[in-house]
Amino acid sequence: MINTKVTETYHVNLKLDRLKKSGNLDGAIKLFDSLNEFDIKKDVYTYNCMIHIYTLKNDMNKAVEYYEEMLSNGIEADSVTYLTLIDGFGKQKNTKKALEIYNKMLSFNKQPTMKIFSSLMNLYMKEDQGEHAEKIFKAMKSIKMQPDIRLYNTLIRNSIIKLNMKAANQFYNDIIKSGIEPDVYTFAMMIDGYLKIGDQESATKIYSYMINRGINVNTAVINILMQLHFEKNESQMVHNVFDKYFSNLSYNNKIPPDIKSWTIFLKSKLRLTKDIKVAYDIYKEFLMQIDNNLNFQLLPDCHVFNLFLTIFAHNYGNMNISQEVYDEMIRRNILPDVVTHTILIEGYALLGQVENANRQFQIMKSNNIKPNVFTYTSLIKAWAQVWRVDKIKQIYQEMIESGIKPHRATYRVLASIKNSNSVVSLKQKSSSNLPISRTPQHVRDTTKLYDKLEKAQDSETVYILFENFLKKL
Repeated sequence: MINTKVTETYHVNLKLDRLKKSGNLDGAIKLFDSLNEFDIKKDVYTYNCMIHIYTLKNDMNKAVEYYEEMLSNGIEADSVTYLTLIDGFGKQKNTKKALEIYNKMLSFNKQPTMKIFSSLMNLYMKEDQGEHAEKIFKAMKSIKMQPDIRLYNTLIRNSIIKLNMKAANQFYNDIIKSGIEPDVYTFAMMIDGYLKIGDQESATKIYSYMINRGINVNTAVINILMQLHFEKNESQMVHNVFDKYFSNLSYNNKIPPDIKSWTIFLKSKLRLTKDIKVAYDIYKEFLMQIDNNLNFQLLPDCHVFNLFLTIFAHNYGNMNISQEVYDEMIRRNILPDVVTHTILIEGYALLGQVENANRQFQIMKSNNIKPNVFTYTSLIKAWAQVWRVDKIKQIYQEMIESGIKPHRATYRVLASIKNSNSVVSLKQKSSSNLPISRTPQHVRDTTKLYDKLEKAQDSETVYILFENFLKKL
């Protein structure tokens, strides 16, 4: 005999799930609220659906209410319940609440699943709480649960984000010792991590091991190989690898390059040229390749344009071509980022074109792009070129008020400004981009400052030292 109550609950759960997946969260909530009126029984799936809905609405208080209501109605929570709650608190970066849910699950003698362990460890690693992640990792291994490659990759990725290659290498060695087969992403992350800290030897060893293991070559692997050769200053090898796998741009090839492939290749080509005309030809050729290969769905991003901007603005000091590149970005609806604007501001600063540098700074702010320490440093450099100590102090103060810590590059620029007693007004100068001269006393003050900065143990001491130095300007 068919249990009609069970059947009703089943169909209600299907309806709740469809409403949730379609994004009609309020409709799902109304349906749930009507169940008591029609005396329809709720089960763990019903409550899990509601808990998930409120995590999607970022209302964890309500999600917990449904969890507690479920328990009070004698319905046992399952692993999905706890995973949903832990993930929800994870999105809010609330490690304390996530751990409370985990401990509550243990108090009910529920064994965590791999996904629950992964969620907790991922949260702790993101919040730079490695010691807690390690405890969870040990707890997982204590119940003889073997981590899979996806979990290890998550741990390695988060370690590399923090540039903690010691931790990443520990996880990598654990993979090898456990007999788990690393995948292409494992190798890619490890090589990328070693390259970021300048350890080319370790990166090469990992790459050789990957090839010997017979990992299938794909775009990510080829990019790693090109980046490795680039870091070792082997430009011709970069070109050889690119030509070998990506030479046919109409792409009957099975392995297409992505924008990262092109960026590495172009960096290598540009590094070999010392002629602005050749560099410009490389830029135009790249745009033509993109536009003429309709079957090749490659969309350039701001990073590849930033590469060309750096070459033309900083290497060749040609802001006309730099502006052309910037305009091309806008024409293609590619949004400039903080790096884009900072490159342009720095380029104008190096040429003493203060008004253009300031104009670019204002464009950046009007587009709601937050300046970083290098943006402010470049603008300070621009005003330093025309002796405007008042503007320099104004920009520096804005940077501090924005909560941005000065960089050593900022200190070097500020320390190049001479004592206010010998500042010559702009009207008295025949050229606006002459280097700022220094008095003997200023040189002594600057030398003392550098000595003190080297010995400073914390950022607060650095701020105080520099604020005192600025008062002498």
